[in-house]
Amino acid sequence: MDLIKIDFQLLGTDISPSEISKITGIIPSVALMRGERNKARDLPRQNIWSVQSQIESDEVSDHWRGLQDRLHGNQDVIRQIAETGIARLSIIIKGGIRVPSIQIPVEMSAFAGYVGAVIDIDQLQA
Repeated sequence: MDLIKIDFQLLGTDISPSEISKITGIIPSVALMRGERNKARDLPRQNIWSVQSQIESDEVSDHWRGLQDRLHGNQDVIRQIAETGIARLSIIIKGGIRVPSIQIPVEMSAFAGYVGAVIDIDQLQA
């Protein structure tokens, strides 16, 4: 069961999602320019570059380890890019009967602080 996922996002930055991928060498989970999904409705309403965890675990620390390896070597450039938009680190809890204990690893909060990312905990209802 895939109960938890972590999603690191750079939103509304001056640098395009494709350029962020080139600069960091990271293949994102989502890379969309403003209006790319639906021009008439201007969706998304801002550029989105996102990297999501891909493991099955209900431990935030397990998900963070996988993302940390991809993001850590790029934290200086990510910080610079984030200054032109919004950085968000979301812990996504998928709906279900049991909500696991959410413990944010020190390394995760340190990364979020360094790049200026808010930490968002979001429970999706079934």
